Amino acid sequence: MRDDQTFLYLNAADIAAIDLDPNEAREAVLEAFRAHHEKRIIAKPKLTLEIGPGHSFQTLCSAWEESGFAANKWLGMAPASPSSELPGIHAVIALNDFASGRLVGLLDGNVITAVRTAAMSAAAAQYLALPTSRTLGLIGCGLQARFHIAAMKAVLPGLSEIRAYSRTRRSAEALVQEAQESGWNGTVSDDAETAIRNSDVIVTTVPMSSGLAPFLDPAWLAPGSFLSAVDIARSWQPHDLRRLEILVTDDHAQQHESPPISPELGRIGSFDADLAELASQAKPGRADNEQRAMFIFRGVGLADLAVAARVFAAAEAKSIGQRLIR
Repeated sequence: MRDDQTFLYLNAADIAAIDLDPNEAREAVLEAFRAHHEKRIIAKPKLTLEIGPGHSFQTLCSAWEESGFAANKWLGMAPASPSSELPGIHAVIALNDFASGRLVGLLDGNVITAVRTAAMSAAAAQYLALPTSRTLGLIGCGLQARFHIAAMKAVLPGLSEIRAYSRTRRSAEALVQEAQESGWNGTVSDDAETAIRNSDVIVTTVPMSSGLAPFLDPAWLAPGSFLSAVDIARSWQPHDLRRLEILVTDDHAQQHESPPISPELGRIGSFDADLAELASQAKPGRADNEQRAMFIFRGVGLADLAVAARVFAAAEAKSIGQRLIR
């Protein structure tokens, strides 16, 4: 059968088996953001259909001639109870040949999303975290936290201790145990404030749920700390965010097209830089050891494309996945 009549399907197990190196994922994301700054990538802000709190459907698309691909991620999000074993996000990525438009790959989007999100946090940390960072604080202990442990260790090899806090202590204990098996020192914090005050790098991954109220205070961040708000800062009290010395987002246009985080944050120019400006060195990162830096990001399709392209290439090289007929 002619190859143009088939496409490669990669399920979650296939992508996990590829085990993309965190350093490679981070560099792929940075390369894409540099290309975006130089207008070599076409990427649109995500389109969102809001159904209710924590319940939406989204599409993220981008095209990058140099990579040879265009990609579209389609995902659905719905609130999940803390006791549920099911993920709250269900995503798939379609990968098309840039020149012909032909569908060449269909990839499970959940694992790709986890890898690219952690890679984006690590990319920001490369410019905003202190190289001497030793302690990683995790507020939220699900899938995203697990991928962030590896990604942050890769970019900040001095990290050696984890402080974990979760609404359910059981999930924090499980995460710490896994980290200890990988050589980390780890403790479960009884409250979020303790974890944040005693951490050099913080990652918050609090899922959206009905009635969720911001419960984290930016004043808890220690001088010199770096925070990646994977949860779009929904867990953070918004009124004091602009008092932090550095606020960075992934893409100014994406942030501008999304619901504002606070009255001070949302419009073009309300963030000090975006990731494309950091990656291309158009804007400086950290200027001294006392600045508190926060990365608040929505997620853009070009990051999904960058990681999906690397995973697809690795799958073809290793003959992983299943060929399906269109």
